[in-house]
Amino acid sequence: MDQRTILIGDVHGCHRELEALLEKLKLVPGEDRVWFVGDLINKGPSSRAVWELYRQSQGQAILGNHELSFLEVASGRPHKHEKYFKKLKKDFGPQFDSFLQDVRSWPLWMEDRDLMMVHAGLIPGKHPDATDPWALTCIRTWDGKGEDLQNESNPPWFDFYEGTKLLVFGHWAALGGLDRPNIIGLDTGCVYGGSLTALVLPERRLVRVKAFETYCAIS
Repeated sequence: MDQRTILIGDVHGCHRELEALLEKLKLVPGEDRVWFVGDLINKGPSSRAVWELYRQSQGQAILGNHELSFLEVASGRPHKHEKYFKKLKKDFGPQFDSFLQDVRSWPLWMEDRDLMMVHAGLIPGKHPDATDPWALTCIRTWDGKGEDLQNESNPPWFDFYEGTKLLVFGHWAALGGLDRPNIIGLDTGCVYGGSLTALVLPERRLVRVKAFETYCAIS
């Protein structure tokens, strides 16, 4: 049997749903290859419990915009997400420094022969290594110039993706997911009362667990 690659969408602190999803997947740590698309933290009930499940899965994660802002605040730079930073310190307690050290090791994207994963998306025509981290973790739309990447009157960035690799992303919960031949969106808004979604490769199967409750309003 081929090794499974399991890609998991935005968890946002929804630890009960993540635990249920891992059980539904019958995940085998150390045998299954597991990647999280970023935004494991904030908004939901317990980022610490999610991180503990993440470590138990022996998975890897890329940076989402919430992890990127967390690192910015930890480095002393002002950010609107500072309110989350204070909650994370309280939630993690004595584990906080270990968590911070771990997140600092997460890459901004994952890529292999047939697959690429980014948190939010790509600037059309650019590889992630030539893209600003903010764009990789926050882009939603494309204005043709790269000056306004979240204006929903512009077309979505993924309409311009012509790569042959399967591109997997998260971040845009309002889409409710996306499934095209060469691109899959995994954020199905668990923390907003939607569901938590995983993609299982090579069979290209989507597995979902419905949110147990609505934890915050969609934004």
